[in-house]
Amino acid sequence: MKIVKKIGKWFLILLGAIVAFILVVLLVIRINSSGDEEPFLDEKGNVLPNSIAMHEDMTINGVPQRITIRGKDKNNPVLLKVHGGPGAPILPVIYKLTGVDLEDIFTVCYWEQRGSGLAYNDSIPDSSITLNHIVDDGLELSNHLKKTFKKDKIYIEGLSWGTAVAAYMVQKNPELYHAYIGSGLMANLSLSEELSYEFAMSESQKHNDTISINQLKQIGRPPYVKNSKNSVVEAFEIERQIVMKYAPIKLDTDFNFIKSMFLDDGLTFKEKFTDMINSPESYYPAAKILQPTAIDMNLMRDVPEFKVPVYILQGDNDHFTETSVAKAYFDSIIAPSKKWFLFENGTHGVQVEYPEKYRSIYINEILGK
Repeated sequence: MKIVKKIGKWFLILLGAIVAFILVVLLVIRINSSGDEEPFLDEKGNVLPNSIAMHEDMTINGVPQRITIRGKDKNNPVLLKVHGGPGAPILPVIYKLTGVDLEDIFTVCYWEQRGSGLAYNDSIPDSSITLNHIVDDGLELSNHLKKTFKKDKIYIEGLSWGTAVAAYMVQKNPELYHAYIGSGLMANLSLSEELSYEFAMSESQKHNDTISINQLKQIGRPPYVKNSKNSVVEAFEIERQIVMKYAPIKLDTDFNFIKSMFLDDGLTFKEKFTDMINSPESYYPAAKILQPTAIDMNLMRDVPEFKVPVYILQGDNDHFTETSVAKAYFDSIIAPSKKWFLFENGTHGVQVEYPEKYRSIYINEILGK
């Protein structure tokens, strides 16, 4: 009996210590959660006089959307980042932690599109979350950035789904932009998905991965819209998880990375624990609403020509937006100039996998410094 009591006593002490530790960790996170963007400081700790570090829930075409603007010098060119998904914005702090923020050579605007991001709320009707509305939002924001920073034109970079959104934006109003940059080019998602499925099945068979083989058989070959067993979004998620198993994005999210993200002052305590961070695909309607639209997006058909220079950054092992499809589209593009940058052993996140090469392309090729 005495032994049982001693075990119970030590268990309560251990439990108390764990609870105390968790409370201390949460307190430290709360102290570093002002919700104010961390400023750019000089060696003496003073804010750089011409820098900018801010975010706001800006109303664009009647719908709240968050924009974060960061840059060491407002005289630098402006770069608008168009995130992927649909409905999958990347926190600006992640760009900083992976060394690809470009905030020393650009004034960078990170845009969280309607139906996704921290400005999203249930009052936004699902019917308003359309590709056409998002494209118009992007054009409205581009004009806002031009006027705010007194620029004739801005640069635009799209990632994955964002490459298509940005392409439609440039097609509609090319006079707004210096250049179009696409990373993980979504040239023809329907065709790309067929090849991606073949890759996932082939790798699963090579590795005798019976669980993945059965999952792929269950969802069936693309197009998933014709499959009655799974919704389009569910089928995509299943296939993507298997692709990530055999062609994972090489991002080292170790303890220091996670710690730095949660100690960044740019988000409030509440925002750090929203589903945007923990489970964006289950929280935002844009992913579910726009996935059928994404399947039909075909830049080969819709955007054969650009009126601005084009730069494409693609991993040779990208099976989210298949590289062979991206290259075929690139080869067909009519543009004043175009350049193709292939990242050896790169997947669907070449920026974070090869930050030095990514940065070099911007400095030496896009800006031509």
